[in-house]
Amino acid sequence: MSTSESDVQPVPQGQNLDVWDSQSESGDSAYGDLESETASVTSSIMRGHFENGRRYHAFRSGQYMFPDDEQEQDRLDIKYASLSIVMGDKVAFAPVNDPQNILDIGTGTGIWAIDAGEAYPGATITAIDLSPIQPSWVPPNVKFEIDDAEQDWTWEPDRFDLIHMRTMTGCIRNWDRLFEQCYRHTKPGGYIELQEMDYMGVIQPTSQNPGTSFLQWCQQQGEAAGKAGLSLRTSPELLKEFLEKVGFVDITVLEFKLPIGPWPKKKRLRDAGLLQLSSLLEGMEGLSLRLFTFYAGWSLEELKVLLAKVRTELKDKNCHSYWPVYIVYGRKPDTPGHAA
Repeated sequence: MSTSESDVQPVPQGQNLDVWDSQSESGDSAYGDLESETASVTSSIMRGHFENGRRYHAFRSGQYMFPDDEQEQDRLDIKYASLSIVMGDKVAFAPVNDPQNILDIGTGTGIWAIDAGEAYPGATITAIDLSPIQPSWVPPNVKFEIDDAEQDWTWEPDRFDLIHMRTMTGCIRNWDRLFEQCYRHTKPGGYIELQEMDYMGVIQPTSQNPGTSFLQWCQQQGEAAGKAGLSLRTSPELLKEFLEKVGFVDITVLEFKLPIGPWPKKKRLRDAGLLQLSSLLEGMEGLSLRLFTFYAGWSLEELKVLLAKVRTELKDKNCHSYWPVYIVYGRKPDTPGHAA
């Protein structure tokens, strides 16, 4: 099948994806020494936790899965660039009109929040994450906060015109509770938008390399994540079900493919694939270390052997692999009911 301009366009749900060409008293010690106490807490968060030579965030003690060090930040930025290419550089697909308040959950290095601040200059962008890894020089309408979206939200109800999440699959333990809070704090008529990846990679039919080790890595990592109480799998049906359950309506689903490697013929997709391959080669070990060695019981040596095989496969131009990517957005009714 020849490659066409539609390769970079979203496919409505239900249609097949094309196969591409190849505390306050004065005596209280905490208040009496507020500056030093604050410095101590800040230092603890910034210091993080080190394991296997990598730094992990310290916000959820003992529950960290993925690193937040400089190497991981590079991976996140490269991944963001690859996704942006595939999605046509759109900041959001939901038809928000003149938003005043936007919430970005799991902002990572903060790139989406910065882009949103520029795209919506009249809005205040509040971006939260467990790790304080965001830049200090940002648009004046963007603010970063260290916060855990799975804890009780302190914003007033009906606040946000848009709540955005990107690639949070594998990071959330209780999706139902998270979406209940999202619904409660979305303004009537406002939107939630999920931009998610399913981390079970796909080898498409044009591939001459079966990608055996890559698929094994995806499968084994998914099983290890399950032992940690997380899921690396998602689907448009699941995301749509979550949103409808709490009360969102007019759910729209768009589907994309994010190539891994510069194997597609079309230059835009080739560029996206090259970036995604670079992101994966850069971050594969960091994504795997905690899950494989702690939860799955692999030795470091065993893991390194598998990752070497995966890297060899993905760098093969005959291995046509990709990640499924789903955009799912929904609207809170103008006269909302109660969240489930």
